[in-house]
Amino acid sequence: MDILTRFARRYLFADAAPLSPAERWRSAVAALLGVLIFEGVLFVAPVAPDAHRLLAPLGATSVILFTLPHSPLAQPWSVIGGLMLPALAGLACGSGLPSGWLTPALAVAVSIWIMGWLRCIHPPGGAMALVMAIAAGQGLAPGTSLAAVAWNIAAILIAATTVNNLIPGRRYPLCSPPAATPQRARQSPVGVQEPDLAAALAEIDAYLDVSADDLSQLFRRAAHHAFRRHVLLSCGEVMETAQPSLTFATDLNAAWDLMRRHARQALPVVDRGGRVIGLLSLEDFLRHVEAGKGPRVGERVRRLLRPRPGSHSDKPEVVGQIMLTPQHGLRLARSDDSIAVAAQVLGQGEQTALPVVDESGRLVGMLGAAGLTAVLFHHEALGHVRGGVEA
Repeated sequence: MDILTRFARRYLFADAAPLSPAERWRSAVAALLGVLIFEGVLFVAPVAPDAHRLLAPLGATSVILFTLPHSPLAQPWSVIGGLMLPALAGLACGSGLPSGWLTPALAVAVSIWIMGWLRCIHPPGGAMALVMAIAAGQGLAPGTSLAAVAWNIAAILIAATTVNNLIPGRRYPLCSPPAATPQRARQSPVGVQEPDLAAALAEIDAYLDVSADDLSQLFRRAAHHAFRRHVLLSCGEVMETAQPSLTFATDLNAAWDLMRRHARQALPVVDRGGRVIGLLSLEDFLRHVEAGKGPRVGERVRRLLRPRPGSHSDKPEVVGQIMLTPQHGLRLARSDDSIAVAAQVLGQGEQTALPVVDESGRLVGMLGAAGLTAVLFHHEALGHVRGGVEA
């Protein structure tokens, strides 16, 4: 019995994630509503009665469209090309070849080749090729058969678009992601990108029923979980505790001097109670340096740092006027947060350092990208050493 169980698990059952109970219900309800809409469209279609036929391959198409709407097999071109082209191949083979066992086999083979060539693979296309080959052999008019196919395709796409966009978490059709903007590219300078996925898929040289967008998202989620599982350190364990800080009213010249003396690219800004209210970085200074053809950059920086006499000024004078605040996107980390939180924030490139706070929001330390990288390399090196010793 154990041998049969192992054989079945290895060779008979697919290693695929099962549908959750909620997804099973969503798919079943979507199929019920979708097929009803499909039949309704065919019922009111302004065509001859013979073209109103419900074609059997559309039952298989319904399973794909209402259970796997995000699959490449379910997208409009896959449905249109994957049904219409096999229908043409089936009609051609059924009309041009004598009846026999070779005709349906050739119709399916030609359909697969065409669908693969035009990137519209749709499994029900094989059934469509068989149905049309048999219909042509029985003398049915090709025009009527193609009209029935066209109306079946239109009806099922209308049903799929309507139903799938009503179900939370689904969208149809699954449009290709927009091209990465320079800003997005700057935020993700490393990691697996779409060209990497395309190259990997080309090396596998087999059809995978997953879109590049879903595959990229799956990889990111898996990497995030793996990172959390392997790196169990907290921000409090790796942060730098002895950290100078600024206040809202610290003048810019004093802040610049403090950052220079402590060789820091960013310093936290705290209130009287020690709670973090902002972060000042070198980029904040540069954003407020006047651009133009006038003095050199150094002189423009000195002009920004030099206090203006009097009670009014047309330029920033204190740290609170140029710092990054939580209201404008500043991220903080708790001391008991995993360093995966710090890696995610610093990896986006939007801030050069991460203030670490306690439960009441008071500053307890800082984490920078360089320090975090050093900790990760050190942790990885220790892991290799431990692995070598245990081996």
